[in-house]
Amino acid sequence: MVYYVRFLKTPRIQQQKGSIYLSALICITTDLGDSFLAEDVDLMLIAENSSGVMFQKTTKWNASNRELAITLGPLPFNLAQQSMVLTWLLQQVPHLDLNRRQRKSWFNGTFNTAAANHSPIKIWEETGNSIARHIWDAGLATVTYLYMICENIKKKNKGTEPKIPALKRVLSNARNTPLQVVELGAGCGIVGIALASMLPNCSVLLTDLPEVEDIITRNINAAQLATMSSLHYQNLDWDDPPNELCPQPIELILVSDCTYNADSLPALVSTLDRLVQTSPEAIILVALKRRHDSETAFFDLMQSAGFTAVQDSVEIPSQHEEVDEIEFYCYSRPTGER
Repeated sequence: MVYYVRFLKTPRIQQQKGSIYLSALICITTDLGDSFLAEDVDLMLIAENSSGVMFQKTTKWNASNRELAITLGPLPFNLAQQSMVLTWLLQQVPHLDLNRRQRKSWFNGTFNTAAANHSPIKIWEETGNSIARHIWDAGLATVTYLYMICENIKKKNKGTEPKIPALKRVLSNARNTPLQVVELGAGCGIVGIALASMLPNCSVLLTDLPEVEDIITRNINAAQLATMSSLHYQNLDWDDPPNELCPQPIELILVSDCTYNADSLPALVSTLDRLVQTSPEAIILVALKRRHDSETAFFDLMQSAGFTAVQDSVEIPSQHEEVDEIEFYCYSRPTGER
């Protein structure tokens, strides 16, 4: 099972008995916050200012914890007026590897592709225990999945061949104009931002409801993009989509972790239908981790709308040597239908 360390409250500076301390409240939980890590682990907390001055402290998350209060200090008084970044490290914890079985993995807001000469992808999440505006398992798996395909393209098919040829074809096509990508329900924006960071000459439009605009704009501004790639954001309500979302024909539509709410599925499929009507050659990559039986309605609606799919999947760690499955569906509409 993938576990995420999350801040339940924004870290802040406090005065205690004449000294300055940095305090925070964290939890170690799953993407939906419905399960907490039931193991003892050591955490290294590091506070760093813009000048590189660091303070650190080792603490422990106990198996019985649901949250953990942290106090770091005392700190010099002059730091109280400066911005600081609080990060954490885990010792002797395996990296996320979706190609082999592990019992659990971790994600701390940085997807590290540095080993392949990429800069790490850093994503801001919402503070608090709400599941909105957080990174979910299927989004994290989609970043890895797209990365593996991009690496396969760079290595000229020397790696494992992807099971979705249409997706590889779209990502590998030589073009004079940028690849036009739209992501629906982007949340924090990790999937679209990762693609624009990995793939040159790629224009990604991230869309979601207005309440995500602040955090997704912050992530766009912090992104380190590949050569000639770009990121944009636009509010999009599936119940009231615009007549024209993108001025150029869309080639790839990304949908990750958007099928959990059965009530929104008709509007989602209607939006996909409208986008493909204006961009008939577009393919749709849907990634999901099944949460409940009602999600099957999505597949029925897509079939009724005339879409066909090629399927793939990856396994992510779960409990008791089991695995959770992230499913990928690459949808397209046969030429001439609808």
